[in-house]
Amino acid sequence: MIGIIFGPPGSGKGTQAARIEAEFNLKHLSTGEILRAEVARGTPIGKEAGRIMAAGDLVPDKLIVDIVRGRLPEAEAGAGVLLDGFPRTVRQAQALDAMLAEEGHRVDLVIALEVPEGDLIERLLHRAKVEGRADDTRKAITERMHEYHKLTEAVLDHYARQGVALERINGTGTPEQVFDRIRRAIVISSR
Repeated sequence: MIGIIFGPPGSGKGTQAARIEAEFNLKHLSTGEILRAEVARGTPIGKEAGRIMAAGDLVPDKLIVDIVRGRLPEAEAGAGVLLDGFPRTVRQAQALDAMLAEEGHRVDLVIALEVPEGDLIERLLHRAKVEGRADDTRKAITERMHEYHKLTEAVLDHYARQGVALERINGTGTPEQVFDRIRRAIVISSR
């Protein structure tokens, strides 16, 4: 199974992705974690990505696609892969589709966590206070939300047009309640 999980900052995506990985034996590939690891290891990709991120810019599509291409074979050890943080743009989605098609695969499921923006802002402001993150201001958070929705809706539309199972999950409630909704969606879509 090839799945993708989407969720705006503060939606609990990382928590839910870890649960999905454990329960369904899907390899969780988070491009954010991969980028941070590449930077920490000082690899050529890490050095290039580090310079870009330090300047506050988004890592270009080609670099992200190359990173994912290098990591997708890891998924063959389990029941599949759950992509997190990729694809962020329609161009990245098209590149992923082409990569998967070369191997005779396609995206099977897209999970989109949905949480009211006011709740997300409060969660992130609380996290910023607890973690001492001065850059997480209400204005910065609102801008990230806007950017997320602008890019993500186009990617969700891309997969919906292809007939991929698109599960919009209510991301409010306890982590257990949210995961129960996700579990049901995965079980139903895999039939």
